[in-house]
Amino acid sequence: MAQDSTRHDDVLLESDSVYRRRSKTLPVSRRNPGWRMRRIARALGWASITVLPAAALLGFAAWYAMRAPEFDLAGADAVILRGNHYVQPADVANALGAGVQPNIFRISLADVHSEIEAIPWVRSASLRRVFPNHLLVEITERKPVAYVNLQGVLKLVDADGVILDKPSQGSFDFPVITGIDLEMSVADRKARLALFNRFAQELNAQALGAGWLVSEVDLTDDEDLVAVLAQGRETIKVHFGKQDFGERFRTLVALLPEVQKTTPDIDSVDLRYHGQLVVNPKEPATNQPATQAARR
Repeated sequence: MAQDSTRHDDVLLESDSVYRRRSKTLPVSRRNPGWRMRRIARALGWASITVLPAAALLGFAAWYAMRAPEFDLAGADAVILRGNHYVQPADVANALGAGVQPNIFRISLADVHSEIEAIPWVRSASLRRVFPNHLLVEITERKPVAYVNLQGVLKLVDADGVILDKPSQGSFDFPVITGIDLEMSVADRKARLALFNRFAQELNAQALGAGWLVSEVDLTDDEDLVAVLAQGRETIKVHFGKQDFGERFRTLVALLPEVQKTTPDIDSVDLRYHGQLVVNPKEPATNQPATQAARR
């Protein structure tokens, strides 16, 4: 019996150990719920000490840079101009705005770039700020290829068909082109000038070697380039068509001396027929007094 009682007590103790054992405690934060707010307040305090003064300093620096006279493009040397031969500094100054001293930070490089490239002699331009108060402008100028006769006024024209005023300090040895005017679009002028450029490239070296000078070029008919060639006091009008200019000029040089033996007074020749030279003789001069009498 004692043995059974002991066993019963052991069971009870074991049972008590199962149901009365203290469970493992979970960790509980002892921090005050307001600690996050205190951390945020400290962060804002540091910001007020460091970040805000820095922002204020940057704001003041920006305000000063936009208004201080030290950053104004003022004076004759404010614009550093490079690459120009015929574009005048005054033209660039006008593009910046006559009488205006723009701040280097406030100036719009895109707007100034457009204004400078609108100058006829400027083909392209690049701009760069040079601190504290200079603007670097590098220019590529247009290259004229000929004179153009516009209603009796000689201008220059480049390969793109852009009409240019002759600069006072420039000297050019170009033929005079007719058949181009300001009423034509730039695209049409460019197409006519492309014909002239091919003619010049094929003919110039040969013409000089043969003692001929291209004096005038008529581009009125885009299917027939007509050139006036000069050799000493002799001039001759030549129809070259629109292709094979070098080959046709060699035909002229080869056949003209023989033709002149039989037809000394030549008004024009036509080279548009392969390997041939068609001659148009000058009309005989009329008696001017007789003509005037007939008109009466």
